[in-house]
Amino acid sequence: MAGQQGDEFERHSWHDNIVYAIRLDVGDAFEGDFHSDLVLDIDHIVEWDCAPDGSMRFRVAPATLAFHDVTDLRIAVDFGDSGCRTAINELAIDDIVRERLPAAEQKICLDRTYWRWRIALNLPAGGEIAFGASGFTQTLRGVPVLTEEQRLPADRRA
Repeated sequence: MAGQQGDEFERHSWHDNIVYAIRLDVGDAFEGDFHSDLVLDIDHIVEWDCAPDGSMRFRVAPATLAFHDVTDLRIAVDFGDSGCRTAINELAIDDIVRERLPAAEQKICLDRTYWRWRIALNLPAGGEIAFGASGFTQTLRGVPVLTEEQRLPADRRA
């Protein structure tokens, strides 16, 4: 399915989207390829549907959310200390915000706008992924499925 470019940022919401994979896609400096992408595989909630009886349903699709020209990556995730009894879960996004880097501070991608990004997590509570990036691309990898959950079963993720 087609990807959506970063200039559409304001039209997106990632609240309660599940992150089930994180990947670093970096180039080969020996080949002169210096790209650096942060790639998240997510269950993207395309639509929140409130039924007449007040119950909620969701249209959810597997998606790839990639941030481009990434710098200064910081991942702060703490599931706590259970004495090695509690397994990890997927991450859940609370919000994604960005702030334009002032031109005087910009040292990369001088031909385009560069941003400071912050992905606040609601699972685990207080978690955060922060970095610099020039933009993002989101690609749906399947048709949205109507479900009563805000996530897809693992076997439905393409």
